Amino acid sequence: HEENQLERIFKNLVLLDLSNCQLTSWQRHIMKLHNLPRLDSLIVDDNAIECVEVMAVEDQSASFSNLTSLHLAGTSISTWTELDQLNSISSLRSLRLRNTPLTNTLGVGEVRSTAIARLPNLEYFNSSPITTRERVEAERRYVSTVSRELLLVSSGVGSVVEDDSGKHAQLFAKHPQFQLLLKKHKDTMLSLANVGNGSSSQGNIGEEIINVTIRSMAAVSCDMEPLRKRLPRSLKV
Repeated sequence: HEENQLERIFKNLVLLDLSNCQLTSWQRHIMKLHNLPRLDSLIVDDNAIECVEVMAVEDQSASFSNLTSLHLAGTSISTWTELDQLNSISSLRSLRLRNTPLTNTLGVGEVRSTAIARLPNLEYFNSSPITTRERVEAERRYVSTVSRELLLVSSGVGSVVEDDSGKHAQLFAKHPQFQLLLKKHKDTMLSLANVGNGSSSQGNIGEEIINVTIRSMAAVSCDMEPLRKRLPRSLKV
């Protein structure tokens, strides 16, 4: 078996640099290394890998069991969901991610903050340590951002009528850490909001949504029923 041969031959391998090796698939090329017992650092920079797929194996606990550092700079990662399975590598503490379709469309601060929130085990990002305070702020910012998305989805803005539960399920799948982080930070965030606004939590939630009535004034349609929507206050028109 190829994987067993690799484990036997490279049983003492600690660092592996596969930069610019024309690799195109995590599943076909990288997962073969999952059971190298001492592999601590893996560099796959400048390869056309589009998604991290940590597949289930016979002994899931053995998948990259010692890997603490991973470099994905210059890969073809284009969305955050393509990185979510990194959370299956419980030993991972350091990630390098830059010069990708994903990071090239966002600011440096936004990339760092989102990576910290979505990957709870990270201690270093792009070689810079993550402080406890930075993690707390990144997670709270992430909760606020996804909460606004939830409000937008619930209001039905920009979409056809659809069952809310289905839309919420899609959003939760897109943000798998959200519910855990919401539970972790909700009480503190509400307390801080109440101190800042001098209002109760119920009032704070109410202030996030406004009721909008759209009524036609044109002669040909002035007798039509007005359109009523509940919109998040942060929505820009």
